[in-house]
Amino acid sequence: LLTGVDLVEQMIRVAYGEPLPFKQEDLKINGWAMESRLYAEDPYRNFLPSIGRLTRYRPPVEGHTTRGGIVRNDTGVYEGGVISMFYDPMIAKLCTWGETRADAIEEMRLALDTFEVEGIGHNLPFCSAVMDHPKFCAGEMTTAFIAEEYPDGFEGVTLEHATLKRVAAAAAAMNRVSEIRLSRISGTLGNHERHVGENWVVTLQGEEFVVKVSADKAGSTVKFADGTHLRVESDWVPGHSLAELLIESQPLVLKVGLIPSGFRLRVRGADLKVHVRTPRAAELAKLMPEKLPPDTSKFLLCPMPGLIVKINVAEGDEVQEGQALATVEAMKMENILRAERKGVVKKINAAPGASLKVDEIIMEFE
Repeated sequence: LLTGVDLVEQMIRVAYGEPLPFKQEDLKINGWAMESRLYAEDPYRNFLPSIGRLTRYRPPVEGHTTRGGIVRNDTGVYEGGVISMFYDPMIAKLCTWGETRADAIEEMRLALDTFEVEGIGHNLPFCSAVMDHPKFCAGEMTTAFIAEEYPDGFEGVTLEHATLKRVAAAAAAMNRVSEIRLSRISGTLGNHERHVGENWVVTLQGEEFVVKVSADKAGSTVKFADGTHLRVESDWVPGHSLAELLIESQPLVLKVGLIPSGFRLRVRGADLKVHVRTPRAAELAKLMPEKLPPDTSKFLLCPMPGLIVKINVAEGDEVQEGQALATVEAMKMENILRAERKGVVKKINAAPGASLKVDEIIMEFE
């Protein structure tokens, strides 16, 4: 992308005995380019390998973009294919080019936003988060970037208030489209036509936005309780897993999934549960008790799909914090699982040679 030379092609030709068709002084550097490597590694599980079937694999459109950049995706997988535990976890090399470094980064942001991968754990959210990280944008990162910036592991991105407001406006406009679609279902009583209201409450990432949505043929205007408003334009329709919108003429790309009373929206490394409710429903939702996650402290769970290579303890053994308990092999790597606290092994559920899924129980503690 920088020189116009296909390096892999030239390596093959040189290996075949052909001379290089150019000299050093013939090469010129043009613009900036970068590469994001898409891996079947789950950043929410400390980048452990993930396997499974690619139920959805839709890379961004390759070639020249409307902004003057270039997108290229080098890959060897396809939708419906299986990412197995026997091979390297790399799925694709997503490359972008721009006249400046900032342009190349912006092209990469939008390319990552439009890259749809479902069925496995993958590092797309992490790559998206890096593109917006101040240290990366300033070019001041080192190989210690992950250890320094995510010492407790990657837990997703907390979006700034201004970005949340844009996402809330998008969700409100998309919800209006969904509600109108529902109101037009055939077979309903003619004299019981449903009216889609204008007033909604959008909740996401712990924030609440009270909005009023008005629409015309070109799009929707979302007015907030503080008096501000955002113009939303999009051709998104219910059922589409990707929403490409313009918010005040600025692009916003969302990966869309349905949840009760709203959407699961993923953007720029954030995975958001966005609820869009009527004011009365929002009032009642605040009274609902929070569902707590199950207690798994007395279990050793398999952190990834893999093969049990070794069990280091026996039932009845007392184990200490940090002691090796088992070894799991997946994607060319052996992972040693260690005790998080002192305890006694109550039951061992898996033996060497067993293939386990994510979160299957390897052993139990008293």
